[in-house]
Amino acid sequence: MKSLHLLSAAILLTSLAHAQQPANPEPYSLKNRSSFSLSLDGRVPFWPIGWQRPKEGEPVRPVQTAKAAVEVPKIQLSAESFNVSGVLLGNPSLATINGRSFEEGEYLPVRAGDQRLKVQVRAIREQGVWLQLDGNPPVLVPLRRDTLRPRATQDQTPAEWSIQLNVPATPPAQ
Repeated sequence: MKSLHLLSAAILLTSLAHAQQPANPEPYSLKNRSSFSLSLDGRVPFWPIGWQRPKEGEPVRPVQTAKAAVEVPKIQLSAESFNVSGVLLGNPSLATINGRSFEEGEYLPVRAGDQRLKVQVRAIREQGVWLQLDGNPPVLVPLRRDTLRPRATQDQTPAEWSIQLNVPATPPAQ
């Protein structure tokens, strides 16, 4: 009985909603139409900032920057500069290089003096990691497996088999 009352109320409300709508709504009219006009002396918004239109009859010259004049020395990667301590093959493959994990295709944060180098992890394999600096040929950095010390015997005290850290006597100068 309740459902019959609810159904009749729903039908009544929908018929009232349709009765209140106008038969012919007025068409939409655009009030403010946007436009773009550019004078011949103005800067085109798609050009790089600072680029100026050449004067009539003047040849177009490339912009010289101060960085282009400085010659960068050629740097070669060496496997001794990196420490690959772990490799995890899978999807994605991961390698631990100098204590940080990297995927294939990622760039290592490497600096040589004041310049930053773009060293990319090209491939991760069982034997090591292939690293590439810009356009140079890739370099294989082998996986360094640390040898384990023999197990401690029962008669040794914990002080004899604790981890030893090699700490320099004086801190390095900075």
